Amino acid sequence: MDKPTPRINASMIQQHAGTTVRIVGRIVRSQGSGFIIETSDGNTVLVNPTVECTYSANFIELLGKVQGDGTVSGFTAVDLSDNFDLKAYGLFESAAQKCPALFA
Repeated sequence: MDKPTPRINASMIQQHAGTTVRIVGRIVRSQGSGFIIETSDGNTVLVNPTVECTYSANFIELLGKVQGDGTVSGFTAVDLSDNFDLKAYGLFESAAQKCPALFA
């Protein structure tokens, strides 16, 4: 990527419309041609993946673009461990929001 991508959770979606972001979460279920992901704040986001955006784990890191309606167009996904700790990741996310230059 040419520029840093903010790490966000579902509650931060609207303030990042039109921005490419990173979202870590747990796959909750399929919905249509997309899927619902639960983020570290316990809220959910609808992801509409591209063909290249594949995953096989319950927890993923997603790179995608936030759309105006609050959905995310998923570009790529990285599988994470099935025992990934979303609450601990939420603490990291908070630090990343306070000091974005450290986590760019």
